[in-house]
Amino acid sequence: MLQKIRENSSGWIAKIILGLIIIVMALFGLEQYLSPKVDNYAAKISIPGKFMGFGEKSKEVSVSDFRRRFEQTRQTERQQKGEAFDAAAFEKPENKRRILEQMIDEAVMQLGAEQAGVRISDAMVRDTILSIDGFKVEGKFDASRYQLALQQQGYTPKQFEELVRQDLMTRFVAGEYVSTGIASAAEADQLIRMSEQKRDLRYFDIPLPVLEQQATDAELSAWYNSHKTAYKTRETVAIEYVELDSTAASTDMVVDESVLKQRYEEQKAQYSSPEQRVASHILVAVAEDAPAAADAAAKAKAATLAKAAQANPAAFPEMAKASDDTATKDLGGDLGPIEKGIYGDAFDKAFFALKPGQVSEPVRLPDGWHVLYYREMIAGSVKPFEEVRAEIETGYLSSEKERVFNEIAGKMVNAISENATSLEPAAKAINKPLLRTAAFTRDAGEGIAAIEAVRKAAFSEDVKNERRVSDLIELEPNHVALIRVVEHKPETILPLAQVKEQVRIALIQDRTSKAAEKEAKALLARLEKGEAMELLAASVGSPLVPVVGIPRKAQVPELQPIHAAAFLLAKPLDGKSGGAGIVKSPSGGYLLMQLVAVNEPDVSTLDPAVRANALRTIGQMRGDQQALEYVKALRKSYTVKIAEDRL
Repeated sequence: MLQKIRENSSGWIAKIILGLIIIVMALFGLEQYLSPKVDNYAAKISIPGKFMGFGEKSKEVSVSDFRRRFEQTRQTERQQKGEAFDAAAFEKPENKRRILEQMIDEAVMQLGAEQAGVRISDAMVRDTILSIDGFKVEGKFDASRYQLALQQQGYTPKQFEELVRQDLMTRFVAGEYVSTGIASAAEADQLIRMSEQKRDLRYFDIPLPVLEQQATDAELSAWYNSHKTAYKTRETVAIEYVELDSTAASTDMVVDESVLKQRYEEQKAQYSSPEQRVASHILVAVAEDAPAAADAAAKAKAATLAKAAQANPAAFPEMAKASDDTATKDLGGDLGPIEKGIYGDAFDKAFFALKPGQVSEPVRLPDGWHVLYYREMIAGSVKPFEEVRAEIETGYLSSEKERVFNEIAGKMVNAISENATSLEPAAKAINKPLLRTAAFTRDAGEGIAAIEAVRKAAFSEDVKNERRVSDLIELEPNHVALIRVVEHKPETILPLAQVKEQVRIALIQDRTSKAAEKEAKALLARLEKGEAMELLAASVGSPLVPVVGIPRKAQVPELQPIHAAAFLLAKPLDGKSGGAGIVKSPSGGYLLMQLVAVNEPDVSTLDPAVRANALRTIGQMRGDQQALEYVKALRKSYTVKIAEDRL
């Protein structure tokens, strides 16, 4: 059997098979067989190749990018919602999937843009990075701050540049759709009528019913078991940290005089004032589109003045009284010091070719023919080294302290590169003590934990759960820290015995609210059957309150639900009262309201700017919708793989 295999392996069939294997390895690379790839993506988006997979393009949403976006979204929602933020709900798989889907849509849009030939140049990426305020010191881009910020976020410069490039591409494609969003004047008017509409209504307050304030143990237990998540401790962490501030870089440095002089030579331009050329002129005015005869006559007049002035430059101020420039004619035609570019190329070509004391030939500018006089040159000046030495020394010492600080900060980062779960090497590297905080929550802490950036880092997934040392955290300029979580207490459900009184209050409040809602619905039903609002208000002992001109958006946030409910009521017809409804009041009870009148603005008298803004708003909304449809269409032709286990 083995002999037959050997004989067959040297035949023509074996040679064909071997040839195919060689071709495959040449196309795909031998290393792919010897070094299997380990996938580390949260999602992978692919464009199928046109032939046997060749030409396939793909883009990945990495796990690290997903986690970074997830944490950023967490912090944003926490700030927006405050105490209403539900940390447990945010961690749910469906929420993680929602955020990942947004990142997939962005990647799809980027792939689509690449297919369409959109390219973002290196210059655009560079200009965008240079314009980011977070990388600036005193309004100017600072390379040290840039490097420090990238270290804190865990990016290399190349990775960050690619991130900026992809963001620019996404915004470009979305912007193209938004710019094509079109709206009609009629749609704009309709939007204005709706948004600026005001409503008149009347309402009365329905008092809360007075109920029994006690509950049985069984009732309390049932309420507690169905609302356990409302009775839990806050998640907390405690951290150890090492911090570095500007005092670490303060040195009694003796500055070498030759270094200061070298910096003076390098920066001499900022201590110099350039030479200035002082000019005067005579204008013979003639319109740019004047007939040829008029232009020729003006030129001839200017030529005569120029010839006379060239013969006797000292008489130029007297001759300038004939100038058509009313602003300078009584000043001898004085234009003051001139820099290139102020009056255009034709002026510059003629004037900067003159020597002091010379008068030009007539020069044609848009407003007519000019005769130019180079009166004098004011020499430039340079402040001597001795005059600016102190300023140079201050700047040098400041930059040296910045350099030393960044070097020490770099030592902190390098010290943890080999062991990302211990802060001791970083503390030893800069000879600083390890400090520790008390336990704190996501929203508040003491000492260094009072700083939001520290809390944000402490509750990030890798720092909190994996006990890894954080990225470098900038507390303020030239003040940074590294932290590590040493204690983590997750949210825990408190036992009923500990929260029994809170449970009783919540249960009674719920009963009261339901009883109030039941009564409010009964009153609404009576109103809809024809009973008068006045009688219904009197039956509960509340006054009937008229309200005129309620806008769609309330100035007081607590009243927004009432305003929103008012705009859901049916409009009055045939002089009758409009629709009615109930809504919860800020006090916890209910209001019964009835619409009286709807008032819309007269769009014919509106400021055109208001209509223009409405057109832009509708165009933006339409463009956004078109961009979403574009992404949906692309996704149908792309393959999207999602690694649920990595989220």
